[in-house]
Amino acid sequence: MLIEVKVPEVGESITEGTLVEWLQADGAVIVADDPLFELETDKITMEVVAQESGRLKILVEAGALVQIDQVVAQIDTDAATTDSHPAVATPDKPPTESKEQPPPEPASEPAPPLAPAAGFDQAQAKLADSASAPLSPAVRRLVNEQKLDPGSIPATGRDGRLTKGDVLTHMKTDSPAKPVQAPTKAQATAPVVEPVQPPPASDGPRQTRQPLSRLRQRIAERLVEAQQNAAILTTFNEVDMSHVIEMRSRLKEGFEKKHGVRLGFMSFFVKAAVDALKTVPSLNAQIDGDTLIQNHFYDIGVAVGTERGLVVPVLRDCDTQSFADIEKGIGEYAAKVKNKTINLQDLSGGVFTISNGGVYGSLMSTPILNPPQSGILGMHATKKRAVVVDDQIVIRPMMYLALSYDHRIVDGKDAVTFLKRIVECIENPERMLLEA
Repeated sequence: MLIEVKVPEVGESITEGTLVEWLQADGAVIVADDPLFELETDKITMEVVAQESGRLKILVEAGALVQIDQVVAQIDTDAATTDSHPAVATPDKPPTESKEQPPPEPASEPAPPLAPAAGFDQAQAKLADSASAPLSPAVRRLVNEQKLDPGSIPATGRDGRLTKGDVLTHMKTDSPAKPVQAPTKAQATAPVVEPVQPPPASDGPRQTRQPLSRLRQRIAERLVEAQQNAAILTTFNEVDMSHVIEMRSRLKEGFEKKHGVRLGFMSFFVKAAVDALKTVPSLNAQIDGDTLIQNHFYDIGVAVGTERGLVVPVLRDCDTQSFADIEKGIGEYAAKVKNKTINLQDLSGGVFTISNGGVYGSLMSTPILNPPQSGILGMHATKKRAVVVDDQIVIRPMMYLALSYDHRIVDGKDAVTFLKRIVECIENPERMLLEA
């Protein structure tokens, strides 16, 4: 029985995607729940799994633009009961005869090697052997410029090919030494001018072109949309991480033993963001046309970088979650992103976003809003700096924080108050536990 493999629905607003890669070979015998292909849309990248077991027949090549509900392959379920091993895609070969061939007759006495013809030296023999291996453009240009015999240069490339490195090595080691002559008086006084050698040509192309992925196109559209449709402004502050680092160091072992997850810094900032959103509700609002929507829930997005672009999974109801719940949620989303099993529901509905550029070493940045949200917090690298505390210069681990906000909704005073509240919560983490 033939079962159709269709492009699944991944969201109401998504109508097409790119079939990035087939994860099974054409003709392979697969088992239900085996990953079949990787689908990239303008919002997420996901793996599509097999619903039935059987032999796979691919109908659409990798890299093609496909529509939702389009048939891209078939699965022959009858093959699942007859084949026990998956088929391996191999190049087409002519059928071989199954009849046994008679063993070859033993040869008579080996013929003596032919003596080389007079005047045919070893250099000429090597040149004749290497004539069948064409020279690359870079090697041919270098050989012609230096007037070298390619047959006299030992070749180390694949299939006996001559590489540019072989030519350069030959020029350094095998060039004939010239007798040293005493310089004349004019030569001794004249300045020595070294001949200018042209730079070696690169073997690779100077430029390559490839189409933008659907996800990258969508990211570009949303970033430009945010810049054009919102009045984005950024305010900065710095936070002393000493107390958080000390508390984490003191409690992380018992925390991990009890909850089965590591205690990170992100959970502190998520809880601090919830506290600040309650203090300054205008950051928890958004504009819909001529309407102001005030949110009364606290779903916080945490930006995660992937090899294809940025995704922002959303932690739900963070005001009711513990530090352990938040850390578990972040770990689950990280695994989903890595395994490409994250879905559109995981990425929708956030009211505020936190982006941590510090994991890449960023010291300062101005994050861009994630529409339709009105605020985004940018974390950065923690660096030890000299600061003044109680009129004393001390060394403290400091982090710059950046809050970008929509000035159409949020006034500068509210933005500064919001960011100061974040700083107060991080510098006094116990107040988040006591809700003080």
